[in-house]
Amino acid sequence: MLMRDSLPCFVSVVLTTACAVSACFLSATALAAGAVPAGAVAAGPRPDATAALDAQVLDTARAALLDQAQQAGLIAPELQLTQPAPRARPACPAGWDVALLDSRSLMRLRLVARCTDDAARVPPQDFLLRATLSAEVLVVTQGVASGQPVTEDQLQLQRRDISQTPDALSTLEPGLAARSTLRPGQLLQKRLLAAAIVVKRGDTVRIQASRGGVSVEGAGEALDSGARQGVIRVRNNASGRVIQARVLDSGLVEPAELR
Repeated sequence: MLMRDSLPCFVSVVLTTACAVSACFLSATALAAGAVPAGAVAAGPRPDATAALDAQVLDTARAALLDQAQQAGLIAPELQLTQPAPRARPACPAGWDVALLDSRSLMRLRLVARCTDDAARVPPQDFLLRATLSAEVLVVTQGVASGQPVTEDQLQLQRRDISQTPDALSTLEPGLAARSTLRPGQLLQKRLLAAAIVVKRGDTVRIQASRGGVSVEGAGEALDSGARQGVIRVRNNASGRVIQARVLDSGLVEPAELR
């Protein structure tokens, strides 16, 4: 039989034991439910890992697209990138290898990120980005009729959004003509240009042949129209023979066999 003085100690022991059992039960229940104990590292996506990978993907896309713009001869290209549907990404402690897979449309850029540690068994991550590209490009200031040469005094550099016009031009190569009528305010594009015709069918031309320091010339008639470096048929007026000739300039050709 418990003495009155020992009752508090007994109650204290019972309560302590009950609390310990309850704590163990709660801890086991939490583990079964998938909770992570304090001090443990949670597996799966981490906000910092996602942010770092997103930044790497954007940097990779930006570098690749600006390099393409510079190779295309665009002046002062500027690029803006967005990720329409960002989501959590897994961590890869060894780092990611990011590659641009498809850049045919700036509205739908495809990239893939692969974990460099195969043993980590982290699946590849696909990304879809959208880009807006602007540059200093040529804009028509004076109308140009179809087939007429295009010259620099008919054009002006202006900053334009060229996201939907990948063949926009910042410089004009000599000897080009309009495929169709060009109107003021129109963006100059590569597909709108063709080599200018400098020899027309029926023109009288000089046939120039040079070999070993010896040069001879004769007169002929162009049987075809042609641009510079184009090959046309020419009739030699002296012999009546028809030859294949390369157009050198307006009214001047050479036998194509010389090259």
